[in-house]
Order: sequence, then structure tokens, then C-alpha cells
Amino acid sequence: MFRSRRVLFSALTLGLVLAGCKFTGFNDPANQAVVTKATSWIKTQQQADGSFEVAGFPGFETPDAIVAIGEKGQTTNKWDTAQALAAVTAAKTNGKSALDAVDDFADGTLSAGQAAKLIVLVAKPLGLSATAFDPQNDGARNLVTVLNAGAQTDGSYGAFNATLYAALAKQQTSGSVPAKTLTLIRNAQQASGGWDFAGDHTASDADVDTTSLAVQALVAGKATKTDTFLVKGLQYLAAQQTTGGAWQSFGSDDPNSTSTAILAITAAGFDATSPCWRNTVSPGLTGHAYGNPVSWIRTQQATDGHIASANDAFPPVNTFATTQSVQALERGWLPVAWLDARICQ
Repeated sequence: MFRSRRVLFSALTLGLVLAGCKFTGFNDPANQAVVTKATSWIKTQQQADGSFEVAGFPGFETPDAIVAIGEKGQTTNKWDTAQALAAVTAAKTNGKSALDAVDDFADGTLSAGQAAKLIVLVAKPLGLSATAFDPQNDGARNLVTVLNAGAQTDGSYGAFNATLYAALAKQQTSGSVPAKTLTLIRNAQQASGGWDFAGDHTASDADVDTTSLAVQALVAGKATKTDTFLVKGLQYLAAQQTTGGAWQSFGSDDPNSTSTAILAITAAGFDATSPCWRNTVSPGLTGHAYGNPVSWIRTQQATDGHIASANDAFPPVNTFATTQSVQALERGWLPVAWLDARICQ
């Protein structure tokens, strides 16, 4: 079974921005070398229907593969939807691209969380309509309508993970996250500062993947740099990072958890390659050894190009660790919202 996986200053005003200064890996040659090999491997895993569902769970791997391939298609530091679309469309097996697969998936029964992921990871980064999603031109699906239909009176959109993706999708489609949804996310934070997959604030089983997505959702909801919930979430991530730079899942250094943590740190306005973020939110760790998580991901690349994961022990080897690692190495599309850059003196 696969767990749903895998979120001293400058004088800058720290507000929510959708374009502009964000720490990325676009200009890092070491990152680009890894991304080139990784995306080449990802394409070898494409299935006959155009999808990347190696693990056999429809909708699980393909959206993230689309973002990863779109990242490789970028020629400048600023995200270009046309370039992303061209790169994804060009990757075909049996005459079909990933867009054929996600169109067929969207034509079926969708939950609010699934619609949210299609908005965040497919429609928006490729410049496709979220209200008339129809890559195959065989009948449009309004993903926003599906998303909104899943809204509950308590602010949730189903499972907690689905609610976090819904928060990102609402920011992308309407420009704001519903107040009830933000309240629900905040109230689900555990005493450790982290969040767990169930969104249970009374538990003590927070995990890095959920916490990282929650941090991104708070930033999408216009949290400020001093927001207590945001700071506590970052403190949890700081406490969980290993000295080698990685974050763990089920006791093993994990590329998915490490990738989502990098995206959360980026959303909060920091450069994950520097201990600035950790020392800012957890001053007591200043002076402690810091492992660069981006460098750690690069060390996990296997000779065939894929990013090795503990989940490789469960064949077939799925694409998820590699696609999320590409997203974290590039940081071109994700996170979808971020605070202005924070720079330590």
C-alpha cells in the first residue's frame, strides 16, 4: 500500500506574492543535471494510456509527473505555461500524452480533493481552463464546480489532505482561501507544531508531508511571517530534519518528505539550502550542523536517473519520489504562493 504522500531579516516587506522573488533551483547547474536525467527516466515509465500510474492508482502519479515534465520544459526563471504545456504534450507513448490520461480521469467521478489536485498540478501550470477542462476536446469538465460542491459547512473538502489541496486550488481559482477552511487547518495543528494525515489536533503523530502542505496552505491563505501557526509548523520541520539534510518517513530518509519540506520552506520566504530558515524559527539550533536538503536529494539519484526511495522495495518502482524531487529541485511552479524573500544578515 502506498500512503498518500506525499508543506535577522532584510527590510523587505513580507507579503504574499504570486510572482517575483522566490528561491528556486533554476540557475543551479548541479540541480539541472539531476533534473535532466530524472525527467528522462520519468518518460520511460509512461504507460500505454499516456499516464504515469506505475503503482496502479489512477490520479496518484500522473499530476505530479506533469509538473515535473513541465519544469524541465522551462527556459527562464519565470514560469511559462505554454512551455510547460508543450513539454507535456510532446511526451507520448502509444500516441497518447499525460493529458489524454488526465482528461479521461477528469471525465469520471471526481472528489473535491481530486479536482483540487488537477487544478493545482495540471490546469493552472499548463495554462488550461479549470472551468472547462478538456484537453481532448471531447467534452469539458468544470473542475471548480466539482471543488466547490465538495465544500462542507466546517470548511473542509473531505479528508484533511484533500482540504489542504482545496485551499491551494481556491487560492489559484478565486484568489483567496475560505476563512472557515483556514480556521479548520489552524485548529488541526498538534502541540508539536505539526499536522497529521487525519487533521487530528489531539493526536501526536504529525508527519512532515502533511505539515509541509499545511504550511503552503497557510501561506496561500495570506499568513504573515509572524503567524503563530506558520512559525510553529516551521519549528516542527526544523526539529524533524536530520543532520544529513533529509526528512524522514516511517523512520527512513525520504525524498518525498524532503521535497515537500523544501517547498514549505520556500513558501515561507526562505532558501532551503541555507540554515537561515531554521535559525530564524528555532534560534536555539543556530550553530548546529545543517545539511542542505537540496544537495541530499541530488545524492539519491540512481544510475538510471530515478530518485531512490525506501518505497523502491515495493515493486514496481513508482515515479512519485522522482517527480516530487524534480519539483523541489526546480521550485518553478510549486509552491503556488510564497512570502517575499527573507535573507539573514
